Amino acid sequence: MSIVSDALIDGGPYVDSGKSLEAQVNDPSICEVGVHAAIFSDGHSEGDPKIVQELFAHRRGAYQALGDTTKLLASVYTEHVPIANIVERLDAEQRSNLQKMTTDSTGDNMVLFQISNFLRDPSVVWHLPPEYQGQKQQMPSVEDVMSANGVSRDEARVLLLNKRLEAWRTLLQNNLQPRQ
Repeated sequence: MSIVSDALIDGGPYVDSGKSLEAQVNDPSICEVGVHAAIFSDGHSEGDPKIVQELFAHRRGAYQALGDTTKLLASVYTEHVPIANIVERLDAEQRSNLQKMTTDSTGDNMVLFQISNFLRDPSVVWHLPPEYQGQKQQMPSVEDVMSANGVSRDEARVLLLNKRLEAWRTLLQNNLQPRQ
């Protein structure tokens, strides 16, 4: 079993230049432990070319899902579509992706999973990658968004989520292919 950790995808730790990362593993005497591929902060990658391509495919899937999902989420505060309808569509898309089982769908499903869980339970704190990249946005309060946009609390919460997702997508935009 392989564990994939990509700070731009799963919100895991971002490792700055010259730093290292320690990962938990099962008993190393019964499983192979090692790094098979890595994408560095300057964009270059090293390791097994197949795994490097898979990592970038996950990013492309997440990028695509973020673009599609931000459009879908906008309907919550522009057309007053119930959040439950959005969650249902996200869940259906996840099921469809599971049937396809492409490398892109892994990143796609991770995004859909995080967003649908956030919509189901807003009290859960999800750490989206821009926060780990030092790009945490100063967001207005839900109350300020409600007042400024004439939307409900849930709609304001979704509007703020969409801003964070757009920042995440922008972060991925220039990191979808290996650099030479």
